[in-house]
Amino acid sequence: VSSSIGIAPSALVPHAMATPSSAVAGSEVLADPQGTAEAAPLLSEAWAVDAQHVGCYTGGKVAFCEKSGILGCLCSEELHLVDASSKDPTQQVAQEGDGVLTFALDPSGQNACPSHRSGLLRHFSLGEKPALVRSWKGHDQVVADICFDATGALVATGSVDTTAKVWDFSGYFCTHNFKGHPGIVSLTRFHPSRLQLVTISDTEARLWDLETSQCVGIMKNHLATVSSLCFGRVKKGVYELVTGGRDQVVSVFKLEDRCSTVRSIPVFEIIEGVATVPTKDLWQTCADDRSSGELSDWLRAQSKPPPYLIFTVGNKGAVRAWNPADGKAVATQDSPHAAKGQLRQIHCLDSAAGTRLLTVGEDLNLMVWTLPDFAVASHIMGHNDEIVHVQLIPRISWQESETGVGPEISADRFVCIANDEHPRIVNCEGFGASLLRGHTDVVISCDVSPDGQWIATGGKDQSVRVWSASDCKIACVLPGHSAAVSGLSFAKRRPRNVKVAAQQEQLPLLLVSGSQDKTMKIWELPSAAKLAEASSKAGDSGLKVKKSKVTVIAHAKEVNDVLVSPNNKLIASCGQDKLVRIWKFPEGDLLGECAGHRRGVWSVAFSPIDQVIASASGDATVRLWNLKDFKAIRSFQGHSSAVLRVSFLGNGMQLMSSSVDGLVKLWHIRTAECAGTFEEHTGKVWCIDIVGKRMVSGGADSKLCIWRDSTQELEKQRQDERADVAMKDSRISLLVREGKVEAALTLALDLSRPGQMKQILVDHTMDMVGKSMFKKTSQAEIEVAEAETSKKGVRGKKRRLAEKRAAKTKGQTEDSSDRTVIDLRRWVLSLSPIQLEKLVNLLEEWNSNRRMAPLAQMLFGIILLSVPSPKLSAIEGLNATCGNVLSYSSRHMARVESLLQKTFLFDLVLQSGGVGLSIEEKPGDETGADAIADSAEVALKRTMDVLLGSAADGQNDLDDDEDEDIHAEEHEDEASDEDELVEAMEDDTPDEPLDIKRRKKTKP
Repeated sequence: VSSSIGIAPSALVPHAMATPSSAVAGSEVLADPQGTAEAAPLLSEAWAVDAQHVGCYTGGKVAFCEKSGILGCLCSEELHLVDASSKDPTQQVAQEGDGVLTFALDPSGQNACPSHRSGLLRHFSLGEKPALVRSWKGHDQVVADICFDATGALVATGSVDTTAKVWDFSGYFCTHNFKGHPGIVSLTRFHPSRLQLVTISDTEARLWDLETSQCVGIMKNHLATVSSLCFGRVKKGVYELVTGGRDQVVSVFKLEDRCSTVRSIPVFEIIEGVATVPTKDLWQTCADDRSSGELSDWLRAQSKPPPYLIFTVGNKGAVRAWNPADGKAVATQDSPHAAKGQLRQIHCLDSAAGTRLLTVGEDLNLMVWTLPDFAVASHIMGHNDEIVHVQLIPRISWQESETGVGPEISADRFVCIANDEHPRIVNCEGFGASLLRGHTDVVISCDVSPDGQWIATGGKDQSVRVWSASDCKIACVLPGHSAAVSGLSFAKRRPRNVKVAAQQEQLPLLLVSGSQDKTMKIWELPSAAKLAEASSKAGDSGLKVKKSKVTVIAHAKEVNDVLVSPNNKLIASCGQDKLVRIWKFPEGDLLGECAGHRRGVWSVAFSPIDQVIASASGDATVRLWNLKDFKAIRSFQGHSSAVLRVSFLGNGMQLMSSSVDGLVKLWHIRTAECAGTFEEHTGKVWCIDIVGKRMVSGGADSKLCIWRDSTQELEKQRQDERADVAMKDSRISLLVREGKVEAALTLALDLSRPGQMKQILVDHTMDMVGKSMFKKTSQAEIEVAEAETSKKGVRGKKRRLAEKRAAKTKGQTEDSSDRTVIDLRRWVLSLSPIQLEKLVNLLEEWNSNRRMAPLAQMLFGIILLSVPSPKLSAIEGLNATCGNVLSYSSRHMARVESLLQKTFLFDLVLQSGGVGLSIEEKPGDETGADAIADSAEVALKRTMDVLLGSAADGQNDLDDDEDEDIHAEEHEDEASDEDELVEAMEDDTPDEPLDIKRRKKTKP
C-alpha cells in the first residue's frame, strides 16, 4: 500500500514503530547513515516559551544611573529599565492611556520622573515593582526635557511653552520659573557642583542662578540648533560647558566670567551627541600597560594630557575623540551600528574614571565601548525591526570513545538577521549579541555549518560572506551573483566522531547559494583549517573565492531557498515559479521537480529519516513529497495565509511551520493533523529553526522567542494530576469509612465529584429511612415486652425472659441512635462562598435531571432555610439559577401530583373488595363489622375526593368564562355518581358490575 501511494513505510506506521530503520529495505534513506539523526519515540505535543526579547528602545531619550547601573530607555511611549551589565530588561514604567515623552532618573536610581502626553509629571518609586507616588501638572504645554540635580532633591523641566521650571521633588511644588528663551526649551542640565541650571533653546544656551533666580550668562556660538550638551571637569569644582550643534561645530564655554567662549571646534559633520571623558585615569592606564590603539597611543605620547576629551557622534558614521585644548581629533573609530552607521547619542557611563561609553545608533541598538581600547565591548539590542531569519548554532559534544554512538547536539546561540546589514550572534540566555560587520547592504539569508564553526550570510550587496562563529571575524568572501542572495546551505553531514571531524577539517567546505538572479551556485571553499587561519589574519577582507564550482539556472523566477540533504547527496531548491526542484549534489544535475503548489514556494526541508521533503508555499499549505517519483504525499492545511517556513522535528514524524497569520503550527505527518498551535507572535513569523528540543522564532513584530519542547513536562503534569486525583478519591472513601461524612462531602465538592456526592447523600438518605423504620419497630417491640412483663400471672423464668428481650431491644435502639448522623444544615453553613456557589451550580444541574431532582430539592430547601440572605445574594448569577430551578421544579411537582393521584387507585381496588385498609384506627374504638364498614366508607370517600376532586377543587379548576348553570349540572352529576358508588359498595352482591346496579336502580 505504501508503495502504491508513493510514501516510505516509516511515514505510515504508528509513531511508536517509526524509527530510521523503518524505510524500505535496500532503499537509500536521506538521513545521515552514520547515526547522527536524532530519534525520539515520543511525539511532541507542546512547546513553551523559555525566553523572549521584545526590544527596549524605539527612539527618544536614553539616560544612565551610575549608582544602580540601570539604563533608562523609551520604548513605545513606555520607560524601560535595563541592567547595563546583564543587558536584561528589569522593569517597565508606564501609565495606561498616557504615553511617556521624556524622563529622568535620580542619582540613587530609586526614583523616576517621567513626563506624559497629558502634560502631567509623575513620580514613580523604583522598588521591586514600580509604584506611582504622585502626579502633578507641570507646564501649560508638553515638557521637552527633565533632569535631576546631583542630590536628587530638585527637578528641572524645559517645555514647549518656552519656560524652564525647577521643582522640589519631595514637596512637588515649583521653586523657580525661568522665562526669556525665544523658543522651545529643548535641553536642561544642572551644574554638577553649583545651584545653577543650563537650558538650551534653538541656538542659544543660558545659565540661570537658583540663588538669585537670575540669568547670569547667555552663550551664543552656534548657527544651527544645539543638539546636545555636557560638562567637562577642569579641576575640582570648576567645569566647562561643551555643546554640539547641527552647524557642524562643537563649542566650549566657561561657566564663569560671563560665560565666554573658550574654543570652537569645526568637526565637519552634523553633531547629534557629545560626551566628555576625564583623562587622568586613562592616561595612567596607558602608561602602565602596553594596550594598542589610536587613542591609547595618543594618551601614552602625552606628557600632560588635557583634563578631559570630547567624544562626538554624527551623521558620518564615526565616533571621534577631540582635544579641547587645540581642537584636533585624536582618535576615530568607525560606527558599529547598522543603517549606514549613523549615530544619535553618546553618553559616558563612568564619569569618574571614563572607562566606558554608550552609543545609540539610527538602527535603535545600543553599543557599550571600553576605553582606552576604544572598542565595542557589548551590544544591547534595543529594537530589531523585522526579524527575517534566525538559525541556531549547533554545538557538538563528543563521546568519550572515538567510536561512540555519535555526537550530542545542543544549541545555546543563534544567528539573527534583522532588516539591516549587520547579522547578530545572540545568546539564548540574556540575549547578549555580537555583530558580524562587513556587508554593505541588507542581509536576507544565512546558514550555519553542521559543526557550528562557520556562518555564511548573503544579502542585497550580491555577495556571500563566511564568518567564524567563535570570534565573529570574516574568513571568506564569495562574489558572483548579480542580484540579492536569498538562500544558502552548507553540506549537512556531521562527523560521527572526533577522528572523522579532524579529517574533515583538512577537506574543502562546500556551500550552495541561491539568488534572486534565478541561479544556483555550488562553491568549493578552502578547508576549515585555512579558513580559521584566514579569519585570524583577515581584518576586513578575508579570503576571496572568485568563481563557483557549478552555476545553473535553477528556476524561472527568483530562488527563495536552497537546502542540502542530510546525507550530502541531494539539493532542493524552491522559487517563485511554484516549483521545488531536486538536484544532485555536488554535481548540480537536475533529478526532478515537484509541481503542485499554486503560489511561490518559500522554504523546503528534508526529512531526517525518510526519502521525503516538505515545502512551504504562499498558497497557505505545507506539502510532503516523495523523492522517488516527486509526487505529493500529504497536504497540511490549517494556516490562513502564506506559509513562510517549515522544519522537521528530530523524530522525523512531525513538522513545524510558521506563517503570515502569526501562528506556529505543529503537524503529525502520519495523519496530517495539527497537533498544536502556538500564538506567541502578533505579526508575520518569518523564520523558525529547531535543534533538538530547542526552537527559536522571529517575525515582523520584532520579537525573538526561545522555545523548548515541554511534552515530557506536560505528560508528567498529567500523571501528577491523575495521581493527585486518585489520592483524593481514596481520601474521600477513607473519610466516609471513618465516619467523617461531612468532610468527605466537602472534599468531593472541591474535586468536582458529583457522582461520589450523590452516593454519599443517597447512602445518608437510605440510612435515615432505615433508622426511622428500625426505631418504630423497636419501639413497638419494647411496648410489647413491657406489656408482657406487666401482665399479672407472669412469673419466674417467663417474666425474666420478657424483661431481657425488652432490654436487648432498647439497647439496639440506643446503639443505632449513637451512629454517625450527617447534619446537612451544619454542613451547608460550613461551606465557603466559593464552595456554596459551586454547590448551587451543581444542584441546578441536578435539578434538571429527573432522577437527581429529589436530592437537589432537598438540598435547595436546606440552603434556602439555613444560609443567610446576604450570603445567598453574593452568589453570582443567582437570579438566573432560581429561574431555571423554578422552571424544572414546576414540572417535577406536576409529575409527583400525578403519581400521587394514581396511588389512590390502590385504595379504590382494595376498598371495593370490602377488605380495604382503614385510614387510621385507634385501639379501643368501635369493633366488629360496623367499625370496618364505617372505616371502609370513609376511606372510599377520601379516595374519590382525591380522584375526582372536591366541589371546591372542581370550582377552582373550571374556566371563569363558563356558564354557572353548567357548573351546577356538573357538580350534581358528580354527586350522583358518588352516591351510586356508595350504594354499590353497601349492596349484598358486591361482585355485580357497577353499571348493572345503576340499571336496576333506574327501572320503573
